[in-house]
Amino acid sequence: MAMQILLPTPPPPPPLLLPPEHRSSLYAGDLHPDITDNELYHLFSMIGPVYSVRICRDRFSHKSLGYAYINFYLHSHAAVALSRLNHFELRGKPIRLMWCQRDPLTRKTGVANLFVKNLDPFVTDAKLEKIFGKFGRIHSSKIAKDDNGNSKGFGFVQFDSEESANDALTALDGTTFEGKIISVAKFLKKSERKEPEFTNVYVKNLESDFTESLLREKFSEYGNVTSAVIMSDADGKSRGFGFVNFKSHDSAKKAIEALNGVIIGSKELFVGKAMKKSEREGFLKLAHKKDTKTNTSNLYVKNLAASVDEKTLEETFGAFGNVVLAKVVRYKNGISKGFGFVCFSNQEEATKARDSLNGDQFNHSSYLH
Repeated sequence: MAMQILLPTPPPPPPLLLPPEHRSSLYAGDLHPDITDNELYHLFSMIGPVYSVRICRDRFSHKSLGYAYINFYLHSHAAVALSRLNHFELRGKPIRLMWCQRDPLTRKTGVANLFVKNLDPFVTDAKLEKIFGKFGRIHSSKIAKDDNGNSKGFGFVQFDSEESANDALTALDGTTFEGKIISVAKFLKKSERKEPEFTNVYVKNLESDFTESLLREKFSEYGNVTSAVIMSDADGKSRGFGFVNFKSHDSAKKAIEALNGVIIGSKELFVGKAMKKSEREGFLKLAHKKDTKTNTSNLYVKNLAASVDEKTLEETFGAFGNVVLAKVVRYKNGISKGFGFVCFSNQEEATKARDSLNGDQFNHSSYLH
């Protein structure tokens, strides 16, 4: 019996190298931080020959930024990959694919971009894309998530055409999706959004002898004042700040524009929109989050004595600049947790305070940024 000789399978011929303008590129987002270029290359090579894969990384730490670009030789292979691998789970996270948007103007202006809110927390990117995909070709769909990966209840859908976006908005706004009535609107950039109206103004750096009648008189120059109050301590002494409420939003704006930074007596007034408690807490949370990444104008203060309150923080740190907010974090029973935050109007002031006070003591407290 003749011996059968098995010859090795010859390798496939190398793909034809095409110039960059003929390649088809995909953007892959929401990547697990540990995914490698090699993993992506092998995944997408199952669809067709891949020219290159590049995971974008931080220039200093070289850690993944969570997105990558995949370049195919053939447009048809890129289209199949987009169809089959969009929302494919890799290392426990669904990857989000879209065509690379080569027009930077389109990326920045957000043409045909919709904002969708009141979403059920279990709605995924794929489900969102499925319902909106009935109205045209979708460039991207994304659910906004918190730091723990949980849905925030809203998301964004960008179509390739304004017409498709308008059709989806008309058809889906106010309809029930996954048991909840959703709201669909055109996405507006921050610069395009209408400023929320307010009538209550916060005033600080008042002289100790500045009275409520003087406060009302000064601010009445800019409109009808419905109330003016200066906050006082347990002994009835002024705490140096107060609130003025106007009848109209326009009057409140005029007062801020005219009086913020004005010297009255020996002090420079700070006049701004009075924040609600939820807004203040949100501001502090955002400021602290930004500070941990970019070292901006927010200081974290720890080892605070139980007797230290917001007024003490504001007075102590106010020597180094304009304190926008001072907050001592407390338990539900009101007892201090021993730390807090101080937000300055700019980074220079925050740096000055940190350099001067870090490791220093007051009221048996020490600071640490």
